[in-house]
Amino acid sequence: MASVPKPQTSGPEETNLLHDSGDVNVVPKAPDGGYGWVIVAASFFCNFIVDGIAYSGSQYVMAWKAEFPDADESTISLIPSLLNGVYLLMGPISSALTNAFGFRVIILSGAIIACVAFIITMFANSILYLNLSFGVLGGIGFGLIYTPAILCVCYYFDKKRAMAVGICVCGSGVGAFTFPPLTQTVMDRFGWQGSMLFLAGFILQVCVAGSSMLTLVVDVVDVVKTITIDQPGTPKQRSGILKVPPGGQSDRGKDASGVSAYRVDVVKSRKYSAEHGLVIQTVEGGRVQHESHSGVYNQVLSTADLKDASAVAGVQSHKEVAAPLDRKDVHVHGSLKHLDQEEKADADLQKFHSNNLRRDELQGTSITTPKKRRLSPQLRQALKDMIDLRIYGNVVFAVFSIGSFLAMIAFYIPFLFVPDHAVKEFQIEKDTAAWLISGIGLANIFGRLFWGWLADRPRMDPLVIHNCCILIVGIVLVFIPLCQDYISLMVVCAIFGFFVSPYISLMSIILTRRIPLDQLPSAFGQSQLVRGVAAMIGPPIGGALYAKTGDYSVTFFASGAAFVGAFCIFCVIFTLRPIRRVFHIRMVDHYQDKFVVKNEG
Repeated sequence: MASVPKPQTSGPEETNLLHDSGDVNVVPKAPDGGYGWVIVAASFFCNFIVDGIAYSGSQYVMAWKAEFPDADESTISLIPSLLNGVYLLMGPISSALTNAFGFRVIILSGAIIACVAFIITMFANSILYLNLSFGVLGGIGFGLIYTPAILCVCYYFDKKRAMAVGICVCGSGVGAFTFPPLTQTVMDRFGWQGSMLFLAGFILQVCVAGSSMLTLVVDVVDVVKTITIDQPGTPKQRSGILKVPPGGQSDRGKDASGVSAYRVDVVKSRKYSAEHGLVIQTVEGGRVQHESHSGVYNQVLSTADLKDASAVAGVQSHKEVAAPLDRKDVHVHGSLKHLDQEEKADADLQKFHSNNLRRDELQGTSITTPKKRRLSPQLRQALKDMIDLRIYGNVVFAVFSIGSFLAMIAFYIPFLFVPDHAVKEFQIEKDTAAWLISGIGLANIFGRLFWGWLADRPRMDPLVIHNCCILIVGIVLVFIPLCQDYISLMVVCAIFGFFVSPYISLMSIILTRRIPLDQLPSAFGQSQLVRGVAAMIGPPIGGALYAKTGDYSVTFFASGAAFVGAFCIFCVIFTLRPIRRVFHIRMVDHYQDKFVVKNEG
């Protein structure tokens, strides 16, 4: 871990402020470069492996159809659908675990789980076995890799975040370009069982990338005093100023008169420093204010009620690991300079105080012995935020979720069924058909870069880009069964890959601009859950349509119709904001009129 400079006790760079700890959150400043580019390279590799294998499901669908001829298309397609769906469903859990245990532990655990899953899949002798090993267990491993890899890039970058995230997610496109033909070549030589061992070896390399993802730390120096309290419930305790430091004590005993007494180490002041500087987060008028400090930040706690404190206990030093979810904007994949300030101002100030600006070491601690809990506070709070169902009370998010669910049902259908469609229609070899997915992946790389750049323009609404591309994708899918040769099908696949990229890459930016800041963790968590469920049921529905008709045309037509339907639902969001503003204005006018009438009366 990088060394952290020692705190300075004096000098022009030292900042002394008096704050209530509930109003301040001290986090290390994002390096915005340097070692951060190592993180980008590691995250790129993680995306390359995870999505590269996930987009190779079409090759295994064809292999498993030959291995299990009695199984229908819907049953076979459920196997890769479980892999994709479970790894999306793991998003909230993976984020919470990362917040509690750090990037390296979770990514390495995910790589080992996924590696084991693919090794035991070699011995699969039934569809149920494949569902559990390749689908469920492999999806759990991939979920523990994917989410922390993206979060770590957002954690290390602030001003350059849009560019850094754009580079790392291009690993998905490179993986989609590389793995399908590579996997097919290995399968032709060693069989699908041998290819599992090959993929397991690739997945194990993620451990190297994951081991480089370090968490940032803050050096903390506490000046503490020891006070004695006669009994719980005294004004001193109720005033909320008792701050027990991580190395402090809270001992119970009796004084000379036999009355119960408590000795507590209380933080008088606290100094922070970090290698790249600090960011002090405060709340003013409902908005988050970020103030950078290059030197030492000295937080002086209120000690007005501690006049009878005993002798100074001394100075205690420790390191605080900056949990990834200390800042809610860590989920934002784009630039932070275009955040919707109006939506920020609407955030509930009290919820923000309790959910975002709280650090466990700075909490007023009750003198009574706390209850033992199995989950750490960081893990418990992160899970609570990510799975909070009250987010569906936000009409914008509810509509967005419906549209996202419908589009995700159709999203993986081309990836799974286009190669098999080409083999049947044009009598080409499987390795040649695999290049169709590579065409989608290559176009997806350019799409992610171009649409990400365009969405970051000051006057550009990402939802407009997103909706236009969704409509085009729906139309393009209708042309897949109409293609007369391999070349025309490759062109259609490339167009699909280019225009479908904003559906995945712009989700974070769209939610950030339209969801209040205090609801963002829940919004991101629930979005992954919605998409995970849709990813699991979409391809089996497409496979069932093929099994019933004997032709993929109906499957692709239905997929295109789903995207067009999602476009119509997403467009409803444009009407919700003006409606909400008009309703708000009418409510304000209503209460103002009542106030005037009451005063006149």
